[in-house]
Amino acid sequence: MGDAPLMELEESWVFGMWPRRLVIFENHIEVRDFELLREKARKISYGAIVRVVVSGAGWIFSLLITIRESKPVLIRGVNKEDGERAKALIEDRMERDKDNPSPIRPSPAAHEAKRLIHALTELRAAGLLNEKEFEIKRREVLKRTSDKGDRDEDL
Repeated sequence: MGDAPLMELEESWVFGMWPRRLVIFENHIEVRDFELLREKARKISYGAIVRVVVSGAGWIFSLLITIRESKPVLIRGVNKEDGERAKALIEDRMERDKDNPSPIRPSPAAHEAKRLIHALTELRAAGLLNEKEFEIKRREVLKRTSDKGDRDEDL
């Protein structure tokens, strides 16, 4: 997008080899995960965020971001001060954007990919596709979506 991040927060390595990262920008946040050794990013507008909570004890704290009509974001094993700073940044921008509740929508390619994968799942459940055929087709759909430059791969 070109704008510099205000803050980055990375999940502790204790919770996995490929830690989740939260990148806070002026106009949105990005949640970056790894899937099949490839980074994927999910953009979320501040208007779509419902609540931010920092919880934990001792040295293990977590940052939980509840998102309207979507799955929540959990960043585990963060430093308490970093979690509180991230929470304050997000809440400040939520307050600023409270008049704009619409989330950043996935591109039409991502919407179509979700629809196709849902259809493939139904075919597999009906016994018309075996697991191997399902995985081959699912990967083809994901590859086409990523080839179009879509980075919102919450599929």
